[in-house]
Amino acid sequence: MTLDLPAYGSDPSGLVCGYRFGPDGAGRAIDTSEALSWLRRDDAEKDTDFVWLHFALTNTASEKWLRESLTLPDEFLDSLHEGSRSTRIEHAEGRLVAVVNDALYDFSFAASDIAAMWLCVDKHAVISARVKPLRSVDRLRASVNKGERFGSSVELLIHLLQDQCDVLVQIVRKAIATVDGIEDTLLAGRLEIGRVDLGALRRVLVRLRRLLAPEPAALFRLLNHPPGWITAPDLQELRRST
Repeated sequence: MTLDLPAYGSDPSGLVCGYRFGPDGAGRAIDTSEALSWLRRDDAEKDTDFVWLHFALTNTASEKWLRESLTLPDEFLDSLHEGSRSTRIEHAEGRLVAVVNDALYDFSFAASDIAAMWLCVDKHAVISARVKPLRSVDRLRASVNKGERFGSSVELLIHLLQDQCDVLVQIVRKAIATVDGIEDTLLAGRLEIGRVDLGALRRVLVRLRRLLAPEPAALFRLLNHPPGWITAPDLQELRRST
């Protein structure tokens, strides 16, 4: 069964993309009905399999489906209305709840080009939701569609954090090129243009640092008292990635 959705569209339940990862770690596209049927099985039947469901919050059906179809921590559901804040990963009701800030697909150094994605992760599911299309999720979807294998839900989260890091590296490189251009403008004597551009760039980079740096207190608590279902190798990789 395949799920064919527009690049940034969603189905009637608000799902942008859904995958089930089997024993071989490969992701197979699924819809919400199939995902819900599988999630309602006993844990013993699920074995090491897990699903990733990614929702668009611009579709008003998304939050309704999440609240009515799944049992999710209040910390995750409440965070959907918090807006942008620092990246964080914490432990809530035996699950990982995360807010990951990322650059929009068409990032252009405007403050509005940074947006949040919310995640709830347990052994058998990764639930993610966003308002605007984000680069890191696009990279992760591309990896899954190309056949990259994931052995656990935490491994998928780690990959997302690493994709976020790669996107940040690209932004820094673009910032360096922009600064070089501003320097050329200053040397040419057009001072006001350079100052305006440099000020705008500085504001965006300060905002990036504030939003992308993980909250140390929440991260410290998680890494020292993780949920029991996270394996030691996954925990080590999570510590390294964050």
